[in-house]
Amino acid sequence: MSSIKCEIESKSDFLTGMYLTVRIPDGDVDENALLTIQEDCPSFILPFNYKSVNGQTEFTYKVGSLSKLQYFYGEVSHAEYVSLWSGLLSPLFECRDWFMSSRCFVLSAEYLYYDKNKKTVAYVYVPAVSGCSGGEAFNEMAIEVAKSIKVSDPVLENKVLRSIINDFNPNEFLKMLLKHTEQKTAEIPKEPVLAEEHSEAISEDIPTTFDISPEKVSEAQTEYSSEKKKTRESKGIKIFSSGKKKNGEAKRNGYKNTIPNTLYVPPVTPPFAPPYAKSVEESDCTQETRAIMSGTGLRSVGRAHLPQLIEVDITEGGIFTVGRHDVNVGRKQSNFEFDVKTKAVSRRHAAIERDGQTYKIVDLSSSAGTFVDDRKLPPNTPTQLTAGCRVSFGNMGADYVWENS
Repeated sequence: MSSIKCEIESKSDFLTGMYLTVRIPDGDVDENALLTIQEDCPSFILPFNYKSVNGQTEFTYKVGSLSKLQYFYGEVSHAEYVSLWSGLLSPLFECRDWFMSSRCFVLSAEYLYYDKNKKTVAYVYVPAVSGCSGGEAFNEMAIEVAKSIKVSDPVLENKVLRSIINDFNPNEFLKMLLKHTEQKTAEIPKEPVLAEEHSEAISEDIPTTFDISPEKVSEAQTEYSSEKKKTRESKGIKIFSSGKKKNGEAKRNGYKNTIPNTLYVPPVTPPFAPPYAKSVEESDCTQETRAIMSGTGLRSVGRAHLPQLIEVDITEGGIFTVGRHDVNVGRKQSNFEFDVKTKAVSRRHAAIERDGQTYKIVDLSSSAGTFVDDRKLPPNTPTQLTAGCRVSFGNMGADYVWENS
């Protein structure tokens, strides 16, 4: 049975946000799958509504809080990597419970959507009797994901690519991922256990009784008071005497190690903190900055302690992501990252896309939002950037002007 050609249109507005539409002939609609999905829509597909217009059934898919998976390309943890592939492949088996067919998934990386909180993937599903995708489409999608999503395990990456290129079998693929994960878990060294005979030998060297007689306590207190007095006098502090060291002499002498049996550690000078590491409350000033070097990017007009230039250098069809550094992850997740203290900016905040000479910005369901000319953008809804427009990441002073020469 030949597949039908599904043309997907992307639309958006400030009321409903981003949504997709697909039209197919009324006679090609899979009624059993359609009714089942409407009663209980599985989490691995975008929810949709439908209506019949002039012999065509139009499906409208609401993107909502989900973002394109393409915005999250880059390196992920081992657990996220395995979870991602499981989320891509599991729906091809689970769909049968909803009378769905794996041939009706839109198998294109462009239409894979990701929930950054739940770490799950959602497809666009077209309930058509004849289907809309084939095996080659899945291989192309899987290869793009494999090349774009990285993990700090080259052995696993090679296994994934080989499995996709050489007679790909989803069932065997999932088994391979599970087996590799079990092997990696087994390789993690366990904490050494102290043998009983060794612990007994060590415990013999540790005194179990201490001399706390009144004579010993009084002797220790006298010694401590004497040493404390010497230490304070070395710092120029007057202690029950008419004399006082001058500050200059105290500085020349420095700090002496007057406490017996202890290692002197000099005072540590805190490292210099860059201006952008200051809290928002510390600086409310604004400043203009020089033009973008590449001619395309964001120039700061907000708080001076924040980065002054964000250069957006991407080719046609490219994506540039903006976020906040996450010390827990320890690696770069976005093309540009604000300092970890810039709390109003989310870890995955926004993305800028290029289509020819046109640039669009997308808010990635950030907590404080993204604003263009003081208007808050609906999440996951591309909005065109024009020269001179004001872009704000959050609401705490990360304000920029878009320049595109």
